[in-house]
Amino acid sequence: MIDWYVTHGADGLYANCLSSEMYLLDEDEQLLLVTEAVSAARGRIPVAATANLAETVEEQVRFCRRVADCGADVVMLIVPPAYENDAELERYYLNLAEQVDAPLGLYECPVPRRYHLGVALVQTLAQTGRFVAYKETSCDLAKIHALIEVTKDTPLSLLQANVSYLLEAVKAGAPGTMSIGSICWPDLVGAVIEKGKAGDPDAERLQNILCAVYWVHKCVHPAGSKYLLSKRGVPISHRSRVDSTLSPETIYGLDCSAVEWFREDGSLIALEA
Repeated sequence: MIDWYVTHGADGLYANCLSSEMYLLDEDEQLLLVTEAVSAARGRIPVAATANLAETVEEQVRFCRRVADCGADVVMLIVPPAYENDAELERYYLNLAEQVDAPLGLYECPVPRRYHLGVALVQTLAQTGRFVAYKETSCDLAKIHALIEVTKDTPLSLLQANVSYLLEAVKAGAPGTMSIGSICWPDLVGAVIEKGKAGDPDAERLQNILCAVYWVHKCVHPAGSKYLLSKRGVPISHRSRVDSTLSPETIYGLDCSAVEWFREDGSLIALEA
């Protein structure tokens, strides 16, 4: 599967995240997932992995170090539910930055709660030079523009997760995205980013197609994401610890949709010259 992502234009992997069912994996499984991803990637693209899921800060630091020792290029940090505001979170993130000797990332994971970091906090963390990736999930275009501005000329890459705003964010200066759209459509996502940065008007057409397929895909995630990957040639079942059941109606609908999206070899019709 990782070879497929590399050959289909993915510029990075997120090995331990919500879509990989991290909350349903024990620590050994999470570390195995990271280790195998790093091994399969073979240095071709960077690997990120979430690490601060434990109850206490001490346990979180320990696991962050273990994830880094597995070879993860970026140790991602969710917004822990124990902290109520940006001031508390600033102290928390800076504390981890002092104790974990690895590039760090920020992940506004919607589980167990939705919390969006303030622009001023993101600017402070970006300017430390210790944070290199930010999976931002506000789905607020005005805020995305503000975040692009405050992270400019810092190591922190704003990789917002909203597929609908992908092209707009890229035009405004965002380097890319971390989104579930990239699970099944990494080549289409990559084409939108590349053409958007180049000012190619075809980016609009591809963004429109991406939105159409993404909103179908999102409705059947996560089991349906695996089914769609299998339609693209990845040898994977649609078993999931979240939900392993796809109804016959859903499968039939995805099969019908796939005729419009994919060639027999799994390539995207939208990207044909």
